[in-house]
Amino acid sequence: MNVLPIIVVALIAMVLYLYFHRRREKTTAHRPYLEALIALLDEDEELAMKRLKEAVSADSDLFDAYLRLGNIYRKRGDPVRAMQIHQSLTARPTLKKHEEKKLYHALAVDALEANRPNRAISFLKEILKIDNKDNDAYGLILRIYEDMGSHSDCIAVYEEGKFAPKNDYRRAFYYAMLAHSKFEHLNADERESEKEVYGLLRKSLRIAPDSITGTFYLGNYHEIRGDVKKARENYLKIISEHPTYAFLVIRSFERASFELGSFNEIIPIYEKIVARDPKNFSVAFALASLYEKKIDIASARELYARISEQFPRSIVPKVRSLGLDTDDERVAAALVDIENALATREYACSNCGHLKQDFSFLCEKCHAIESFSPVL
Repeated sequence: MNVLPIIVVALIAMVLYLYFHRRREKTTAHRPYLEALIALLDEDEELAMKRLKEAVSADSDLFDAYLRLGNIYRKRGDPVRAMQIHQSLTARPTLKKHEEKKLYHALAVDALEANRPNRAISFLKEILKIDNKDNDAYGLILRIYEDMGSHSDCIAVYEEGKFAPKNDYRRAFYYAMLAHSKFEHLNADERESEKEVYGLLRKSLRIAPDSITGTFYLGNYHEIRGDVKKARENYLKIISEHPTYAFLVIRSFERASFELGSFNEIIPIYEKIVARDPKNFSVAFALASLYEKKIDIASARELYARISEQFPRSIVPKVRSLGLDTDDERVAAALVDIENALATREYACSNCGHLKQDFSFLCEKCHAIESFSPVL
């Protein structure tokens, strides 16, 4: 008996069995996977999770199903479990480059949700090993370093990254913030480090000569070191070139002007700004206060009235006007107490509207720089 035909038939039968069995298995996996996608569109996470688990049980090669399953765990407040699921996919040798990038991005988001920023950075750097021109990875690393206040790392990433075009103001901002951070932690006898701080601030302004952050901290540096003249020069630069940010430096500018005997120069400077921009609350209010000090009550009253018209929700100029109209010391003292109670400010980001109590040069929500101004 010739057994060869029998062997050939048996082999063909085995191949057909394996082929159709595998195909049936994949079909079984694809059905719950499609149902999971529909559930996600319907925002039914519970059903989506159930169907995704069925899909990966039937076919462990479904990369996207594993990815989405991990994402659901993260969204439901379990980033550690999400990271475990996503991490298991990294061992697969058959992943395509675009799949690896999606996976490491998901892992980075998992790590951030788990409050492990350094781990997130390590995952994002895996993306850059695959594609060193991935601006999304560079951008997210940059945001993490910004949140951590690690400005030296921000500088390294920004200067290394393939950002096109690069933003000189952001780069200058990093150098100014690095200088400020170093200056805050200096001891009195660290002269060499002080020179480094000054060098960083000067570099900031070489990169972007009209950087508000760089100019502000250079003025602050000179003021702390006792160089009142240079401090005033930088504060005047902000008031003159960036009058909407005058609120940052008005008190320091006036104090430096008084020490230098140039206090009388302030009123013409403020008057010029208010004539050009009547809605500059900070400068207008400071000007009205100076009119009061010079006993020019008529000008002060008129300006407070104009400020009240421009900013009807602001009570402080109205309180000041009332103070001009009373000779009763107790009433005047009570009005000062009211003004002080109302003096707390909120700042809003012009880019995203985020509100905060303390001024910052960086919005922690949208990461815009130099975007905060007082809410009036």
